Amino acid sequence: MISPGWPKVLTVLTLILALIGVFTYNVVSYEQNQRRLAQLADDYRNSDDDSPVAENIPLRLMFIGASITRGETSTGDRGYRKYIRETLMSYGNAVNCVGFNRFGDWDDNDVEGWGAYRIRTITKNAAQSIPALQPNLILTQVGTSDCFQEDDTGNIGQRMRLLADTMLEAEPRATVILSTLPTTPDPDYEQCILSANNQIRKVADDLVRENRTVALAEMHYNQGLPGRPRPEDIGPDKIHPTDEGYIMMGNAFLEVIREIEDKGFLQRAANNSIPDNGDDGREVEDQIKEKTEAEHPIDKNSRRAARKAI
Repeated sequence: MISPGWPKVLTVLTLILALIGVFTYNVVSYEQNQRRLAQLADDYRNSDDDSPVAENIPLRLMFIGASITRGETSTGDRGYRKYIRETLMSYGNAVNCVGFNRFGDWDDNDVEGWGAYRIRTITKNAAQSIPALQPNLILTQVGTSDCFQEDDTGNIGQRMRLLADTMLEAEPRATVILSTLPTTPDPDYEQCILSANNQIRKVADDLVRENRTVALAEMHYNQGLPGRPRPEDIGPDKIHPTDEGYIMMGNAFLEVIREIEDKGFLQRAANNSIPDNGDDGREVEDQIKEKTEAEHPIDKNSRRAARKAI
């Protein structure tokens, strides 16, 4: 005779087995994605010039921007950051990524990237973190949130100019690479992306004419450059690139790093005791962050306002 409690026991066992199956599937799927992404990076990596950048000076690298900068929705939240770092290190340069945030499934994942932030708020973060960390190379990708949050889109260029000036004044040794925004398959916002990109290009052109240490990485496919994300390289949220799209953006940044090397822009970073290699510990960076946030806090209300859902 079957005990009256057996049906409940069987139900519980079934649920446990189902959860184990889901967990195992997710782990295997994640590992498979990691291997696929590593192979993708190797396939895309440009090996035409694998010599050290700028006579092998250490690169204190800041990625600054919003959720695309962070690499949201990508495998391991790596986006293009891990790919760029590993590529530069494969050339022989020491690299330390710096920023007051950490995001991604690898050790040196420091970033000045904040989900859903608009240009005006990222400027406040730049004014806080850049004078403290003193990067010598800054890669910028921000503005998509301005479009999707419909934030005074006709003046994106003015805000981008203020951000660029803030970064350059905060660390005169730095080279800043601005970037246009990748496409969106959402027709309601693509026109804003195109308008924003025209404004960003003008800002970059103006700064170049002024002989500032600035360059532009073109991310939109409509300029006719190969290897830029197309609508099919943007994920289902219509904002963030696929893994492949992020690697394309990484290559666009790497192309411009070679260009600024040829112009002699890159300078050795200030000696503020931050290690040249990001794998050599974070104690100094943690101390700098704690001190800076205590002495130069950012209004938390402004941050909350910037994090409205896209």
